[in-house]
Amino acid sequence: MRLKALPAVFATLIVIGSSAEAADLSGRARVIDGDTFNIRNQRIRIAAIDACESYQTGLKDGKVWRSGVAARSYLGKMIDGQHVRCDIIDQDQHRRLVGQCFIGDIDIGLAMVKAGLAEAMLRYLPATRSISEVEYGQAENRARDDGLGIWSAEIESPHVYRRYKSSEMS
Repeated sequence: MRLKALPAVFATLIVIGSSAEAADLSGRARVIDGDTFNIRNQRIRIAAIDACESYQTGLKDGKVWRSGVAARSYLGKMIDGQHVRCDIIDQDQHRRLVGQCFIGDIDIGLAMVKAGLAEAMLRYLPATRSISEVEYGQAENRARDDGLGIWSAEIESPHVYRRYKSSEMS
């Protein structure tokens, strides 16, 4: 009887062990877009933010502004090729890990919001999170008040843009 229970015990230990390992992920980052990057071929979505899509544009000073390219470029200058540490808090519908990520002591998501290159997106965070809704909300308000990044342009919110693009393809 004990021998039959042994595989179940090992399976439980493997799941517990792998979830503990997945709670933190660190390594050299390779930027994909304004809120997503890879570490060791694992795709990571930065928690609590929503940046413009890669091909998304808006109008800035009467000219077409490539907001998605601007977000990716800013994130790239900050983290591409650098050692990044992420506290993994979830997995999204695209099977990407979702994490609060840092370069040194700098919260990468918060830095993107402060620069006006991402919106704070707190509604999808799990209840057990360490991300400060107040700090992210204040950062977005300051960026908006100062007219930084997306707040200086006529542009659709990234989630509205995605919804419109997906209905266009249907």
